[in-house]
Amino acid sequence: FFLTLIFFTMFSGYSQSIKNKHSLNITVTNFKNTKGSLRVCITNQKNNFLKECLFSQIVSIEDDNVSLSFENLKNGTYAVSVYHDENNNGILETSGLFGFPSEPFGFSKNPSVRFGPPSFKKSAIMVNDDKNITIKIATHFFLNLNL
Repeated sequence: FFLTLIFFTMFSGYSQSIKNKHSLNITVTNFKNTKGSLRVCITNQKNNFLKECLFSQIVSIEDDNVSLSFENLKNGTYAVSVYHDENNNGILETSGLFGFPSEPFGFSKNPSVRFGPPSFKKSAIMVNDDKNITIKIATHFFLNLNL
């Protein structure tokens, strides 16, 4: 009986941990060219949004759409930011007095970016199962991605 209890406990815990890890499948669309690479950042912390990545990937662009996956994400709330690093220097290029991005960018949930980057809350997605999202790349802040 004791060995059965240990065996059951081991596998029920294992089974539980598997259920709490999910895949986030991201498709990024609307690329105008295939120069450089796509840089993807995921965070689950409001204070780190657009500053630090919990998970990140750099993906080459071969078409007007790019698909990628993040595996083994725990249940939680995450926000995704992406940018098309056209010159492949690892820096989101900006220009003008207000420092608006001059390289294409996007966010999970495709929030409006008329007056600057969205908040974590406006980009936040709940991951409690395998999830598929699409992010439409934008070229400037005066574009409402929800149109």
